[in-house]
Amino acid sequence: MKIQLVILLSLAIFATSCGNNAELESLKKENTALVAQINALKSGTYAKSPKYFLKLRLKQSRLSLNIKKHIKDAVNSLDFELPVDKDFYDSVSEGTEIIDKFRFGSFILYGNLGDWEMTVKEKYVK
Repeated sequence: MKIQLVILLSLAIFATSCGNNAELESLKKENTALVAQINALKSGTYAKSPKYFLKLRLKQSRLSLNIKKHIKDAVNSLDFELPVDKDFYDSVSEGTEIIDKFRFGSFILYGNLGDWEMTVKEKYVK
């Protein structure tokens, strides 16, 4: 109920600021679709469809000869599960690297050569 009120209030604000009837009609259609999704979630109709999950591993990796830093990176790695849509689920496989981002701030401030790595550890459907 609160969500619907917020949606209607935001629609009213947009309606007074727009002036364009085509944009207003588009916002009304979007509002109707969102209300239908909220009602479907409340009734549980989406609960019967399969849910796609990825188990991801996020870890820090750095170029160093210090064994303590490598052990620290391995211990601090984080595994978590994330629900995803079917298209993304089908586009990745186990072992796929999703993020490999260089840590530029650590390089500038501390001289560390390292990056963040996020890989798909497991895929499953509930």
